[in-house]
Amino acid sequence: MRFGKHIPWLCSLALACLVTLTTSAQTNPPPKPIVTEDTRYAALAAKLQAKNVDFDHIFQDLCQVVITNVNTNAKTRLDDQVRAMFGGLWLWCRNGGTPEFQGQNDKAMHFIGGGAFEGYFDVGRSAAIIKEEIDRQDPNNYFDLDDMAATMMGARWVDIATTENAKQSRAWVELWASGKDTLSRSLPRLHWGHIEPGNDAPPEKVKAVLDAITAAIMPPEIPK
Repeated sequence: MRFGKHIPWLCSLALACLVTLTTSAQTNPPPKPIVTEDTRYAALAAKLQAKNVDFDHIFQDLCQVVITNVNTNAKTRLDDQVRAMFGGLWLWCRNGGTPEFQGQNDKAMHFIGGGAFEGYFDVGRSAAIIKEEIDRQDPNNYFDLDDMAATMMGARWVDIATTENAKQSRAWVELWASGKDTLSRSLPRLHWGHIEPGNDAPPEKVKAVLDAITAAIMPPEIPK
C-alpha cells in the first residue's frame, strides 16, 4: 500500500485525534503511566548500582524480588517474573547499567542477553552461536567461544528457572536469592578462548562448550 496520496487524509485524521485528546485532557485527569514488570526490575537494578552494589548482589536482590512477588500474589507466576527480571536487566544495561561478569562488562551483557532470549523466545543457545558467526565475518573480530559460553550460561540459568517442575524452579531461584549461589562463585569460568579470525567454530567445539555448561549448571535436587 502506498501512503503518498493518503497523506492529506492521514493528517486530517491525526489532527482530529489530537483535538479529541486535548479536549479530553481538559476534562479528565491524565492517565497513570503503565509501568511494566521488566521496567520495575530495571529501575531497581539502576537504584542498586547507584549505591555501588556489585552485579553479584544486584542479581541476588532481583531474585529476592522474584520470590517476594510470587509469595505476595498467588496469581503471579515465577517463570513470568524470571523473564521480567532478565528483561529488566537488559533494559538497565541499555540505559547505562554496567554489570560485570567474571571481570568483564561484555560477558555480563552476553549472560543477560542469553537469559532474555531464552526466556522470551526460547532461542538463547541459538542466539549465542548466531551472534558469534556474525562477529567472525567482521575482519576486526572473531568467533569468541567465551562470549558464546556466557550467553549459553544465561540461557541455561533461565531454563532451570522456568522449567515445568515448579518446585525445582522455585528452589533454584531461592538458592540465588539467598546468596548460596552467586554469579562469581557458582558458574564455570570462561576458559575456552576464541577461534582464529575469519574461521567458524567447528561443531564439535560448540558442542563441547554447551555440554560443559550443561553439566556444570545443574538444577537442585528436590526430595521426593
